[in-house]
Amino acid sequence: MKVMTIGIKSEKDAMGEFGRAFEAAHKRTPFTLVKGAYFTSLEAIRNLLTPKRLALVHIIKEKSPKSIYGLANLANRSFPSVLKDVNILSKHGLITLSKEKESPRHTVQPSVSYSAINLWISL
Repeated sequence: MKVMTIGIKSEKDAMGEFGRAFEAAHKRTPFTLVKGAYFTSLEAIRNLLTPKRLALVHIIKEKSPKSIYGLANLANRSFPSVLKDVNILSKHGLITLSKEKESPRHTVQPSVSYSAINLWISL
């Protein structure tokens, strides 16, 4: 089962990781980046993972809509509000958007590649 990690890191920890990555790149040595979406507070995570956005992720995973318009119909929400939420979810890596080249309108299809979200809080 593939899991998406969402976590909280202090600004100090995030900058430390950035410094280690920069140093590794400078020395041309390998650096393993911890994959996931990280924030500096629980409030920031709550702002991202609203009930409506989590519902969209669930619908995408379960129903595999062929377009954002189709997702809006499945969610029974307006297209503009779903488009806004989809763009936010995509920006943070929770969903992937791919353009369907064979579609005359260049339809954008949302997808989810994981089965669970793991919330990680550093103490």
